[in-house]
Amino acid sequence: MKSAGNIFKTGVGPSSSHTMGPKRASEKFLAENKNAFSFQITLLGSLAATGKGHLTDKAIIETFLPRQTEIVWKPETTLPFHPNAMIFKAFDKNYNLLSEKTYYSIGGGEIVEENAEIHEPDIYPHHKFNEILRYCHYRGMSLWEYVYTFEDATFTTHLTEVWKVMKEAVRRGIQADGIIPGGLGISRKASSYFQKAKGYRSSL
Repeated sequence: MKSAGNIFKTGVGPSSSHTMGPKRASEKFLAENKNAFSFQITLLGSLAATGKGHLTDKAIIETFLPRQTEIVWKPETTLPFHPNAMIFKAFDKNYNLLSEKTYYSIGGGEIVEENAEIHEPDIYPHHKFNEILRYCHYRGMSLWEYVYTFEDATFTTHLTEVWKVMKEAVRRGIQADGIIPGGLGISRKASSYFQKAKGYRSSL
């Protein structure tokens, strides 16, 4: 099992698969093609079908700024490995193709490059929850003690930063009104719910 820190990630929203993942893929491709003049990113399947509402194009374009970036939408096209596929192309100033790669946003902000080997090691020796419970029972430890048995020293720092970001997101949410970005016309709810909740305190 991989690090429990992978469960909690911070990054651009609103979606880990449709916003955070594409942004991470963009950052990776840009780092490998720093001298490119322009880029073209083709969004396939689910990414293309719902990408506008999830601000997928915004996250990608902002990553490549100030370079020219074209987004191509192909919701009807899917690749066998995963429905959230992206094809990245880099061009020189004469629009000659410099590089092309396909990435998949597989959920939770994780991305996989096509045909690339994955070398991330397991840090936990167990793969099923009943195995973890058995391990803890025999050693008289709680679940949090189990986690800290195998995680490294950066784990606490990571969780502290995640908690800070989560609280800041809540603070922004309860202070904001209006329509959520993305073109779906959905009103923000957190602020009104928070005000209603404060009104119920005296009766609790």
